[in-house]
Amino acid sequence: MKAFQKITTTGKILAILLLLASVTALFTTCKTKDYPRKPQRLGSGKVKWTESITPDGWVLVTNEGGTTLGYSNKSGLKLIQSDGYAFKDLNRNNMLDIFEDWRVDYNTRAAAMVDEIPVEQMMGMKMNPFGIGSVNADALDDAIKNALKFGYRQLRAPGSNTSGKVKASWNNMVQEYIESLDSVVCIPAVWIADPRSGDVSEWPCNLAMAATFDPEVGAEYGRLMSEEWRAMGISMQVATQMDLATEPRWKRISGTFGEDPALSMDMARAVINAWQSTYDKDGNDLGWGEHSVNNQMKHFPGDGAAEGGRESHTRDGAYNVFPGGQFWTHILPFAACMDLPGKTKCVTAAMTNFSVGIEADGSPVGGERVATSYSSYKINTVLRGMYGWDGYILTDFGIITGKNYGVENLTPAECMLAILEAGCDAFGGEGRNPQESVNLAMEAYKLGVAKLGEEAMNKIMRKSTERILRTHFNIGIVDNPYLSLEKAETVPNNAEHNERGFQAMLKSIVMLKNKGSIIHRAVEGSAKPTVYIPMVYSEATSGRGARPASATPVFNLETASEYFNVVTDEIAKKLTGPPDENGNRTVSPKDIIRASAEKIAQCDFALVRITSPQNGNPTYMGFGGITTEGKKYTYLPISLQYRPYTANSEFVRKESIGGDMIEVTETSPEGYGDLKTKVKENRSYFGQTAIIRNARDLDLVLNTASSAKKVIVAVDASNPMVFNEFESKVDAILVGFGGDRSAFLPDKAFLEIISGRVEPSGLLPLQMPANMETVEAQFEDVPRDMKCHVDSEGNTYDFAFGLNWSGVIKDGRTAKYNVPPITGKPPEKN
Repeated sequence: MKAFQKITTTGKILAILLLLASVTALFTTCKTKDYPRKPQRLGSGKVKWTESITPDGWVLVTNEGGTTLGYSNKSGLKLIQSDGYAFKDLNRNNMLDIFEDWRVDYNTRAAAMVDEIPVEQMMGMKMNPFGIGSVNADALDDAIKNALKFGYRQLRAPGSNTSGKVKASWNNMVQEYIESLDSVVCIPAVWIADPRSGDVSEWPCNLAMAATFDPEVGAEYGRLMSEEWRAMGISMQVATQMDLATEPRWKRISGTFGEDPALSMDMARAVINAWQSTYDKDGNDLGWGEHSVNNQMKHFPGDGAAEGGRESHTRDGAYNVFPGGQFWTHILPFAACMDLPGKTKCVTAAMTNFSVGIEADGSPVGGERVATSYSSYKINTVLRGMYGWDGYILTDFGIITGKNYGVENLTPAECMLAILEAGCDAFGGEGRNPQESVNLAMEAYKLGVAKLGEEAMNKIMRKSTERILRTHFNIGIVDNPYLSLEKAETVPNNAEHNERGFQAMLKSIVMLKNKGSIIHRAVEGSAKPTVYIPMVYSEATSGRGARPASATPVFNLETASEYFNVVTDEIAKKLTGPPDENGNRTVSPKDIIRASAEKIAQCDFALVRITSPQNGNPTYMGFGGITTEGKKYTYLPISLQYRPYTANSEFVRKESIGGDMIEVTETSPEGYGDLKTKVKENRSYFGQTAIIRNARDLDLVLNTASSAKKVIVAVDASNPMVFNEFESKVDAILVGFGGDRSAFLPDKAFLEIISGRVEPSGLLPLQMPANMETVEAQFEDVPRDMKCHVDSEGNTYDFAFGLNWSGVIKDGRTAKYNVPPITGKPPEKN
């Protein structure tokens, strides 16, 4: 004590801190090393748990002040008791292991469970195929049982046409079967899905939510939708997409939050934070819980800088290019989601893009001319190293055999090894045949052992499996994977959530033009306006989702009649289109009998709904501009206008930045024989003409404008578009966002705005170009760098522009976001 008294005050403090640290370290070591623990006899001592049979047949175990468990008493899985609480004996050793102890944090539990899993089962966990097995409420078929025996635990959720009751019954049977597999540790299955429609409440797409400029709209969407998903047993979303939409011709824009980094960061962070957290009835964030859904931020490191707008699901879109040097800017939304405001703190999962990144000088990003899933630079160096993120990474689908850009010379097993070495954890879309797939993966494992050594390869396997397991433990399904059939039937797609989704749709509509205030607040008690709604012809489609040719009004007449007196066109009694499969004539454009000019002129205004220009350019798979059938592929421009566009301006690249490296043989100048070298494929589309599938939409607007006194146009926009083809001919323009993989807004949303019942408040999350020349001149990777359209009213259709009844919107949202875009840079060393 005397010796201690002689120490200075600072020294005392340091000594105390060291002592406390030692005690804490000792306690932590004891806490984690004191496993496995011998359990108490079930029901002995002070029992702090009860169990009951649910109406659905599984057993519910309630721990006092602790975690609720669920299991089947028909599966062979047993409970054990420790400290008076109940736990599930997941590995059947009649001991309490640390991964079975629900009082321990999920990271520790996941890391500990890895020791229980043999390599073959780890490889099964890395498979992520589309549906396996026939979904029904009565029994599991051999296909799903076989997959589960091979360790498959990340399974595609049943489709939207499956009832909630069947989904829940299917889940419960799968989980019970897993419990019965006594040769492996019990790891309940996770159901994964892309964004859904049909069996959940309807909400606007990401781009439409971005048009609200209100992250709270995205947060509400995440909070409510996660409840619906978990009621159906789905706990992993193959989303949220957060690519920066800096290339206006890119096909996937409707799934993004637009082109501005700051807005995208705020929206993505709000959405993911809400999906991952569970909330009480007062809206308080409880962190991980029964409503939590893991999200895969995608497509890291951003796929929006697509050269020429071509999309990377096919070979013609294999390259993202960075002529403006903005690679790091595209990572900003992903980085934002690594610092969430809620209790889950950080996004837990990611999906890579397919693309090869190319800098302005033609060199590959990070020195690796390979797709992201194979890029150790993008994954291990940037994401895991510079950003210090250690979440679960699933590759995008088909990366091994179809979209293996840059590694075409590797075998499938070598591809699997390269993906794991690069830092990814699971193989998107792989595993349709469990035996063959796991055998192939084990071949990759053996190659890794030969290349890296067994210790290094096992370290990769263990770490990647641990990352996967975290997404099982954090949401609580290891403790209770069972579902209530009643909740599965009543929570998804409920009326309250649909009403909230509809309100979000209303907030997302952008009014670009309102000449003479044709759209204004409705006057109570006034008579219904009379409007002309023309019919639009849609050509027949083939293949998946095939539908016959049709001619229908651009708005549903029954819905429109709630707001207006409607005049429309008629269909000829005798159709003249090509016969269908039964020999009956189908409708043709000539069969539409337009309303007379006199009738149209008597209407207060005409109401036309169109879709932004839709490109019909063919895509291809193959290499170096040669298709898999051995034919030469011609690159075409992607157009944002309806009328024919030929790419022959001075702004069109005559030499592409990206391109496959093609091996050629040249004769050496010294005459010493042939030399093999590689040259870059030129993907320029200079002089070529785009293919547009819906030019009739423009004809419909112009023809209607030639007859009607006034015209209001509602645009379903999946991309920016050139408005100068019709803007000056019409009186008002409204824009709603959707398309590609997202639904367009329902008629009622537009009609609420047009009728003056709801004031428009949306803002443009994207620039609208003045012409195709500015589209060609802009850089694919740079936000907000186009010359924008200026309309006949003098308004510029730039980012953050929108009108309400009073005129141009200027509020807190525009003050915050309508500033020069921020630029990303490499993070400081973690």
